[in-house]
Amino acid sequence: MFLHAFALRADMIAAALLMAALWLILCRPLRGSNIALILLLVGLAFVSTIKAVLYAPAFLGVLLFRLERPGHRRALAGAALLVALAGLSLLWLAPHLPTTGPAGALRDIGDLGRASIDRMFSGGVFPQGVWLVLQIAFAPLLSVAILAAILHACWPGRGWMERILFLSLLAPLATVTIYRNAFPYHFAFILPPAAVAIAPVVGWLRRRYGVVAVSFLPLAGSLLLSLNQDRDVLSRQRAIQTGIQTIFPVPVAYIDNSGMAGNFPRAVNHFASGWALDNYSRSGEPIFSDALEAEPVPMLLANNVVLRGIFYDTNFDSDLHPADDRILRENYIPHWGRVFVAGKAIRPGEDELLVHVRVPGIYTVEGGAVTIDGHRHAVGNLVRLSRGKHVIGGGRTSAAVLRWGDHLERPAFAWPEGLMYTAY
Repeated sequence: MFLHAFALRADMIAAALLMAALWLILCRPLRGSNIALILLLVGLAFVSTIKAVLYAPAFLGVLLFRLERPGHRRALAGAALLVALAGLSLLWLAPHLPTTGPAGALRDIGDLGRASIDRMFSGGVFPQGVWLVLQIAFAPLLSVAILAAILHACWPGRGWMERILFLSLLAPLATVTIYRNAFPYHFAFILPPAAVAIAPVVGWLRRRYGVVAVSFLPLAGSLLLSLNQDRDVLSRQRAIQTGIQTIFPVPVAYIDNSGMAGNFPRAVNHFASGWALDNYSRSGEPIFSDALEAEPVPMLLANNVVLRGIFYDTNFDSDLHPADDRILRENYIPHWGRVFVAGKAIRPGEDELLVHVRVPGIYTVEGGAVTIDGHRHAVGNLVRLSRGKHVIGGGRTSAAVLRWGDHLERPAFAWPEGLMYTAY
């Protein structure tokens, strides 16, 4: 929570909305206005992220605890069972439903559900076990308190409704055993109900050791984590921004993973998350090739493993569309660190070469003289290349480079060593 609660993700918004709804159910009169507010909060949480469904056990348990009449509890349990069966039926029937009309809308919902389940729960058991171990190590007191809360709920003599309440609040945390994206930011989303469930344990500690000591222990953990953080990430990011603006004083269209050059226009508004990559592969559309055909894209910033895998040996299968992999590999050359610019590396040789220029504009000749479309160009010359095919003459005695731009500058400092981002 200390490290990731302020991550720029919808998860945190959904967690706040869902916890507010749980508080209303547990602590406020279940009148029409409060029920309407609860439904609004839950609806907004689902708009924020479909992961809000992972709070379902907590809501069911809190509602069962709050309802006083056995008949109401049986009705709620029956309704929950019917909803679950209806959802499973829709998931099973969705591929067989018509694509138009009301049934088409149901099919779309079912297809979205199937894709979500496949994405969220296809990683096996403890898909992110290493991160789980790290979170336990980062918060040993909370981990012990959660274990104690489970024992408290299951202790002999505990009433059934009280047991259901505490176990239901702890239940969402169990998703770390099967949820594919149980990365650190997931814990910031899924821990709030568990933090409520440990209240009896914290209350016992407060009575035994006092409020100051109990408050200091989690604060000490946060301070230790804070001291362990890499404080130079921001300065590296600023150095990269400065370097990019040195190369391109006037913003140009570029390709990257996350919009890191914030004041430059992105040619492809694509974030290479696991889900986004799956959708990209499923669509079969060469989105990067299409972007290069639509406008000149002089810069590529290889700021994630997918884009780095095109140029470096990262032992990562990027699964890019073959056309995208080829067009990026053949049309960008190293310039400064992980900044690549449009260009062509021309090998020496006697035979003519046919090159396909995908990024039109002014190019600088580097490394050796070269003949392009019958015209000889010395080192340092500028040549305007249009989009399309160009003939490189034979008799090349040395390697040459055609680099986009008019003698593009390089920053006076090296690409900063270390991480560009913290973990998530």
